[in-house]
Amino acid sequence: MQSVAIDRSLALDEPAISALLRTDHTGFLRVGDTTRTLHGTTEGEALQALIQLIQDEASHIGRPVRVTVRARTGLSILLAAPDGSIEEESFVPFEELPQPWPPPETPEAESGEVEPVEAEEAEAEEPEAGESEPEHSDSDAVEAEEVEAEHSEPDAVEAEEVEPEHSEAEQSEPGAVEAEQSEPVADESEHSEPISDESEHSEPDAVEPEEFEQQAGEQEAGETLSSPVAAGRVIDSDVDDDDDEVISEQAPMPAPVSASPPAFEPEPEPEPEPAVAEPPLRAAPEPNSLATPAEPPGTPGTPAPPAREAQPHASTPQTPAPKAPMSAQTRRDLLDAPSFLAPTTVADPAQRGFAGFLNKFGFHRSPGPREKAERADIEGVSRHFDAHRTVSVINRKGGANKTPTVVNLAAVFARYGGGGVLAWDNNETMGTLGWRTEPGAHGSTVLDVLGNADDLLDARAEFGQMSSFVHHQQADKFDVLRSDEDPSGIHEMTADEVDIVHSIAAKYYRLIFMDSGNSDRAENWLRMIDHTDQLVVPTTTMEDRAQAALLTLQAVQSRSEKAADLARNAVVVVSEWQPKESSISQRMADDFRPYVRDVVIVPFDPALKAGRIQYDALNQATRRAWLAAAASVARGL
Repeated sequence: MQSVAIDRSLALDEPAISALLRTDHTGFLRVGDTTRTLHGTTEGEALQALIQLIQDEASHIGRPVRVTVRARTGLSILLAAPDGSIEEESFVPFEELPQPWPPPETPEAESGEVEPVEAEEAEAEEPEAGESEPEHSDSDAVEAEEVEAEHSEPDAVEAEEVEPEHSEAEQSEPGAVEAEQSEPVADESEHSEPISDESEHSEPDAVEPEEFEQQAGEQEAGETLSSPVAAGRVIDSDVDDDDDEVISEQAPMPAPVSASPPAFEPEPEPEPEPAVAEPPLRAAPEPNSLATPAEPPGTPGTPAPPAREAQPHASTPQTPAPKAPMSAQTRRDLLDAPSFLAPTTVADPAQRGFAGFLNKFGFHRSPGPREKAERADIEGVSRHFDAHRTVSVINRKGGANKTPTVVNLAAVFARYGGGGVLAWDNNETMGTLGWRTEPGAHGSTVLDVLGNADDLLDARAEFGQMSSFVHHQQADKFDVLRSDEDPSGIHEMTADEVDIVHSIAAKYYRLIFMDSGNSDRAENWLRMIDHTDQLVVPTTTMEDRAQAALLTLQAVQSRSEKAADLARNAVVVVSEWQPKESSISQRMADDFRPYVRDVVIVPFDPALKAGRIQYDALNQATRRAWLAAAASVARGL
């Protein structure tokens, strides 16, 4: 339901309203101490029954209400407005809640005054069962007597007030009134003809137009003609059309004007004047012509009669005013013409949380704040840039989560933005990026790329040639360029070699994520900073790793003006090394925030501790954190 956002400041927290949807398609809605049960044959029926109960409660209270809903998908806080609209204020997926979820129910969960939904439906059906009873009953007679008693005295008073308003002509002809009283009143619901034609018996009263309009307005507003209708007769309006009319004799009184046609007749339209012969019309002059009209043929010197104003006539069509010619309109540049294509304003329905759960059963709920923020992050990492971008991940301390940061950022950008993403292990000797990622069908490393640099940089080289040197991650959609893996090797990367490999990577990839070693004085490390567009500094919740991250940023800032700008705009990623370290990670993040552009906290995940890293193997909360980190990086590119 797409509607105006519900004002949260108007939402009531009292009485407390909570709901539960069980996996057996049953549940309840609790409002204070009152509990209403629900059930359905399917999950969708139970869900619709719950939504109906929530909407009824909001309508009954007359203000927005806040409802806590527990379902198999997680814990939702809903806002329900009296007009039936429902929004999701917050949602916590079941993976982040204490297990088992939903928690076992206590005996108190079923306490309180229970009002089953089925009982209400049975009560709603009782009037239908009563339709088989006879149409005429003693209650009708009792109602008629009550109506007669209610209208007897007011009718007499109204008759005294109405009598002075009648003309003397009507008072001089009592026979006409008596004859009118003796006729039965026709049921307007059964006959389309007027109740009686008073014009045949008596002369109608002269009624002022304002009084008639006022009486007609009251009749349109819902007033019935049953009290009094004509000649002192009262008709019970509660009796069905098919029932006999219950009529009680009252004191004779003149019929009110509202029960008969209006006494005055509309003023007849004046007859059209006889047509006067006019001279034949001449052709209209051009709109821009300034020539005066010529005199009509006649006696020279005789002044022409004054022009008669055109009288409006129903049969004479009104000629529209001639439109100004195109030459007289202001010309505009075609390049300034607006587009005929309307911008797309339809948002995809919610796919997560309780709103997404509702949409699986035919609802069309808009996403909540958390899902909107997630969609904004996905949009950010999906953008392509006008040239290649290089992101360097640095920390002078080993074990600071540099390699997991490179892998997960590359996976996020490749998954949402498409291919063309390279993760390069720029360790000066032998790094661990190859150990934490999927190997290809070959054992190529960065040294093989250097040996084939001329062929790869040739203008006739094709992209397929690069696949012989990188290791493609099939699930996460990015490629890995490994460092030298020869344990007995003595080669160390130089600054010139970094330039060569970077030029090759920039030719074949749009995004380059560079893992780094631990020596911030090595020439390949320093040359990496020269090619960097965005710095990412990872750390864990261990104090020495956080201190190393701070020293690394200080060292970069002192290198050059460009390096100082990179340090000020860096993104720090704090990864929780052990479970239940949220307080430590939050404190570290607060310490870093005044000095860098952004800080992102990644919760503890055992899948990141050791072994091959795969994005799908991470917990949902961990994946969401890495998406937020990638979106922060994208904003700096």
